[in-house]
Amino acid sequence: MMKVAETTPNLFEKVNYPKDPNNMTDLEKKHWPRIECPDTVEANKPFDVTINIGVGIDHPSELAHFIEWISLGRTDGNIEMCREVLLPKFSYPRVTFKVALDKSTTLVARESCNLHGLWENKKQVNVK
Repeated sequence: MMKVAETTPNLFEKVNYPKDPNNMTDLEKKHWPRIECPDTVEANKPFDVTINIGVGIDHPSELAHFIEWISLGRTDGNIEMCREVLLPKFSYPRVTFKVALDKSTTLVARESCNLHGLWENKKQVNVK
């Protein structure tokens, strides 16, 4: 019998990304944060950024397996702008943050799963 440690990489050792975003495994689909927001926004005007955990497969929210938190940051200055803490059973891993940007940047969505570690996705947003 194979041990789990021999077949599954330690997902807590690094930030996780899909190996091939066009051909994701079920584990990757369930954990990759999807960023929904405009590609272009007006400078300093608030807009919504929705982060949904899971691409075609919902992530569970149960005591044994849940998303601990979801955050939104930006790469310029490596700034975390927002973070939402989630509780198992009572929350769904989808959040909407209202933010404003002063210049073009890459947004960074992160989520932490209690069983499968830290996952990240990025999206470029241009400011006009």
